[in-house]
Amino acid sequence: MLALIEQSHALTPENLLSGRFGTGAGRWLTRGELRLWKPDRREFASLPREPIMLVLDGVRRNYNIGAMFRLADAFLLDRLVICGVHIDLRKRRLVQAARGAQYWVPWDEASTATSVVVAAKANGASVLVVEQTSISLPPEQITPAFPVCLVLGSEDRGISQDILDLADAAVAIPVLGMGNSLNVTSAAAIVLYWLSRCRRPGSHRLSSGQGRRRS
Repeated sequence: MLALIEQSHALTPENLLSGRFGTGAGRWLTRGELRLWKPDRREFASLPREPIMLVLDGVRRNYNIGAMFRLADAFLLDRLVICGVHIDLRKRRLVQAARGAQYWVPWDEASTATSVVVAAKANGASVLVVEQTSISLPPEQITPAFPVCLVLGSEDRGISQDILDLADAAVAIPVLGMGNSLNVTSAAAIVLYWLSRCRRPGSHRLSSGQGRRRS
């Protein structure tokens, strides 16, 4: 992966999230430059992870699942939980999308997403669903409370009503074109980036009851 940033020493996790860059588009960074601040394998295993658990409710396509592994690695998520489907890490499309992230990301399988969400909520996590509901809000109108249990469903079926009933908030990404929704991995990337921006001092808890019913 290459990036357009003026100085390689500016490419740190803090600067990536804060937007503190120089003027202009700069030059392409080499893969070696991009890895300058990366820890070695032993250090990486001990890094503190972001308090975000990503739960997939019935997402079945191997390419989408592989891409979720890559996103979970990119944002250093606490855990990825894949529900309602058996995972084979050797599947070609999964391997293509994950690009090795399946070997770095802590992950679990579960028979139902509902049981995972109930347990997360009992352990103090706020539950945020990415779904178009009658009272869902765009990301900028929600202040998440960490730890967060983030739930995404399949494009065909969405998130089950049982989980919508458990949610503290529903987030919907505005779609301005003729389509009604985004691919699940595209939606996940947008919401995870927003959550990473919210991980700052002074955040407040979610208001309860902000996303319980599907339209």
